Amino acid sequence: MTALARLLIAFCALFATAGAPARESDTIAIVGADVLPMTGAERLADRTVLIRGDRILAVGPRARTAIPAGARRIDARGMTLMPGLVDMHVHLAPTPGAPGDAAQRAMAVMLGHGVTTARGMAGSPANLIVRDAVARGALAGPRLYAAAPALNVNSVASPEAARQAVAEAHAAGYDLVKAHHLTDLATWQAMQDEARRFGLPVAGHVANEIGLDRAMAAGQQIEHLDGALLALLPAGAPERSIPFGQIPPPPVLGALARLTDAELDAFARRAAAARARHVPTLALFERIVDLETPVERLRALPEMRYVPNPVLAQWAGQRAQFRQAGYSSADAAAFVALRRRIAGALHRAGVPLMAGSDTAQGFHLWGSGLIAEIEALHAAGLSRLDSLRAATIVPRDYFRSLPNAGAVDFGTVEAGTRADLLLLRGDPSRDLAALRRIQGVIAAGRLHDRAALDAMLDAASRAAKAVN
Repeated sequence: MTALARLLIAFCALFATAGAPARESDTIAIVGADVLPMTGAERLADRTVLIRGDRILAVGPRARTAIPAGARRIDARGMTLMPGLVDMHVHLAPTPGAPGDAAQRAMAVMLGHGVTTARGMAGSPANLIVRDAVARGALAGPRLYAAAPALNVNSVASPEAARQAVAEAHAAGYDLVKAHHLTDLATWQAMQDEARRFGLPVAGHVANEIGLDRAMAAGQQIEHLDGALLALLPAGAPERSIPFGQIPPPPVLGALARLTDAELDAFARRAAAARARHVPTLALFERIVDLETPVERLRALPEMRYVPNPVLAQWAGQRAQFRQAGYSSADAAAFVALRRRIAGALHRAGVPLMAGSDTAQGFHLWGSGLIAEIEALHAAGLSRLDSLRAATIVPRDYFRSLPNAGAVDFGTVEAGTRADLLLLRGDPSRDLAALRRIQGVIAAGRLHDRAALDAMLDAASRAAKAVN
């Protein structure tokens, strides 16, 4: 038998197994866990959760929930079961997810840190290959939503080019359009109009030339709190004439530091009235402007084992450039405090905040970066449970609101929903550090126990460090 024939037989066996109906003996029973359902009750104590195929079959009290004969039992007493995490902003390399390539490593690292759904915002045809491989069960990783290549001043120079790019994104099968740095109003509006015509959501950046209020009115989902700083500067303030981007210069920071809570709350109510949704990416910017932590300490972080050494060297160089630009530690602290105040005000006003890591970049990595974002949201004033909701049910509700939503059935622990689950030692609604004590991840009903996760992460580390 030739090698090709053996490969074809293996693939046929794989897909025959994947298509077979689930049997009672395929049931997984998680027994005795405390459950964070993310809907209704805050916590359900001592529950048994039954999983068959890729669905949650039942959630009930341990004493009254029958376990089918032959089910695989997991003793989860003393543990917490919650929905798998959703990262609304990740970047994948333009590789197809072959064993050991950059995209495959990213997917493995995310899954190993409890991420079972991710939205890829880098935009490349290879992301579609990765998305579909995960959906088929051929690649281990989080379910992926894929943005089209970003539309910016370099990629679309006219309204006609913007319309064509959106049409091509729809034809290619991307899940959303990413707005990047667009400064021409007519081009930006053409992108919005064409995306609405095709039923494609728009998410991403907001240039000051466009303005946050206009973007929110168009229904764009806002990344990085873009546009908020300019919108918060009082009308007639001289700082409004200073050109700035996502990290403003000290004079703009000084003016914004004088904002009262009442002024922030008024801004947040305006965002709530516009039904805006934001992915603040707090933790990324806090890492970018942190001038106090030495590069050597960042390079020694455990998660840097998944980053090729040449990339770490590149990140170190970028960090040095930021320090040389004249930004001080006091500026950094003011910037961090301002962004946290904005996020806190939005949350108090009822604006949905979603967790996104914007990884990988600048010593901020998939998986661990999302946990850092959840912690940053808590530091901005969200309760621990609301911070967890920002990475579970709030993204679910956002996806359900979209014109191309399809089946969106993750983000909660309920009978009938997709079995994307995270089993933890400890309770993250009381101590977010429990998110780092993963005992198992279930993605689309497939269990990855601690040993399997360790093996997956070790392989990703070896592949990363083999890159020269």
